[in-house]
Amino acid sequence: MTPSSFTPPPPAASFSPPSPWFFCLLSLLLLTVLFGAHFINDTDLGFHLKGGQWILDHHRIPFNDTYTNTISGQPFLDIHWFYQVCLYLFFRMGGYGLVEIFHILLVTAAFFFVFKRLLLAGALPWLCSLLLLSALAASEIRFRARPEVASWFLLSLTLWVLDHRAYRRGDLLFLLPWIQLLWVNMEGLFVLGWAAMGFYFISGWIHRRKMDPKLLRYSGLAAVAALANPYFFRGLLFPLSNWTTLTTPLMRNSIKELQSPWFATLSLFSTPTLYLLLYKVFCLVLLVLVLATFRKRMIHEILLFLVFFGLSAAAVRNIPLFLIACLPLAAACWTDLEWDRFKNFQDRFLSKPITAWIITFFVLALSLRILTGAFYLSDRRTDRFGLGLDRRSLPVAACDFLAANHLDGRILNQLDDGGWLDWKGPQKVFIDCRLDPYGEYMRTMEQGGLLPMADHYQADILFFSNLNTQWLSQLQNQAAWRPVYLDESTVIYLRKGYGDQIPDLNLDALLQEKGISPTLSAEIPSLLREPGASENFLDGFFRAPNFPNDLLNMGIFCGASGRPDKAELFLGEAIRLTQGRYFDFYFNLGLVYEYYRRHDEAVLCMRRVLRDRPQDPIANQIAENQAP
Repeated sequence: MTPSSFTPPPPAASFSPPSPWFFCLLSLLLLTVLFGAHFINDTDLGFHLKGGQWILDHHRIPFNDTYTNTISGQPFLDIHWFYQVCLYLFFRMGGYGLVEIFHILLVTAAFFFVFKRLLLAGALPWLCSLLLLSALAASEIRFRARPEVASWFLLSLTLWVLDHRAYRRGDLLFLLPWIQLLWVNMEGLFVLGWAAMGFYFISGWIHRRKMDPKLLRYSGLAAVAALANPYFFRGLLFPLSNWTTLTTPLMRNSIKELQSPWFATLSLFSTPTLYLLLYKVFCLVLLVLVLATFRKRMIHEILLFLVFFGLSAAAVRNIPLFLIACLPLAAACWTDLEWDRFKNFQDRFLSKPITAWIITFFVLALSLRILTGAFYLSDRRTDRFGLGLDRRSLPVAACDFLAANHLDGRILNQLDDGGWLDWKGPQKVFIDCRLDPYGEYMRTMEQGGLLPMADHYQADILFFSNLNTQWLSQLQNQAAWRPVYLDESTVIYLRKGYGDQIPDLNLDALLQEKGISPTLSAEIPSLLREPGASENFLDGFFRAPNFPNDLLNMGIFCGASGRPDKAELFLGEAIRLTQGRYFDFYFNLGLVYEYYRRHDEAVLCMRRVLRDRPQDPIANQIAENQAP
């Protein structure tokens, strides 16, 4: 391919059976489905289901907020309205399982069109397989029941239509307006379709030295089609206003998915290392390939690279968009390389059938770890393979508790829980995924900020994660508030004088329910002195690991809320059940001991932590500062 034409490359080797590459491709399809098939644990799903239900119940599109007690009645653009209607209809037909299947199909379709574009770019089977494997592994953390997945599909389809014509394989430009019509009513990233059409138009104009009237006409029709949304020009301006909101320092510093992947902190609670590593390696390799073949690159390829890399560098959530847009560019660059050594290595080794079987074996082995949950546990994520709801991570039971006890008073909730409260809570929420009023919400995280905000909004109920130590620390020794409910994801506090018929939280009864004896505290010192078992990597291929996340979360809650004796029992039981296999329980128990001045026990815990995480700064600080 030369800069003055769109000459198609020679056809890539076939993926047709009985070629080993056909089975490699099947394994990648399996991996895509498995990555998408994990129990739903994203609370934003509730917000979108509620939106679809509201639209169908009222037979109209909302123009004002009806979900919150803070911005109720204010203007609201439901830019996802058609996505929400589809979502709710799928829920009505097949429950949460069908909702998840819908998203799996969207993800699979998005990467199917990436695959089609890789073939257009002349990618050989080994390169096509490795690129797809890398992109899937780098994107899977975003395989969520969210409208952004619809944008992946529609972006991928748009780029395939444009490439299909650019490589002279057929003219499907008539699809562009229909894609835009669907996109503008499903998700706010429809402007990326405008950008893609503009890039290809500019590229053709420059390289051919004349305008492409047909592309210009259909691009114009696509732009006009975007006006067919319930909010007209306001709908078109939504991406700009949303971008302005999401790029404020307050948002970017506090919401991890909005942070740059190049500056993300590699810690237990940050974006998983594999996700970042694959993304960064791909960026660097693609940069080298683009520079090495720069004279052969089309203008639209350069623009796709610059714009979508910029988006990915700005926010973690945009990495899949970059990979979807630029994976075929990497293949085209490799095809255009004129380095004889690489070509010889490719022909002698990479293109051989053994490479296909090696990739297939690796993918199948990875699939086993996904099925058992070991893949997710390695990054301490709560994802687990399956269809339907993850009732352990979502506040399902906590919402049922509110409804069963008629607790419909004013609520001050954590942001992460707002979407599910929209869907299943008996009252309007304080905040949900629309992020208003985010500034006031963040002030509740500051010491001394929660209770004044609760008073200002006359809240009767506090509803939040049992890992929210910022709120828990402010509620210690507060006579005006009392805990009444705790499960492995959520805690509920009631203001004194409201819901007095609900008894206080009984931790002893909860311990008994979990089968934890009070006498365990006498056994814990001996447990801490034992070396503890090691995680067995091979076990993750055959059996689900036993990681009692409920005990961990309840132990953290008890430690942060001033009940170290109960925290010791929950975390000690977790150590006993797992035979000391995971450092997490030792780490959190060590923090409890250190905070409550039981330094010797804290040192024992942190020594075990350092066996698995020798560079952990907190564990090193506690272990090295031993009592005389």
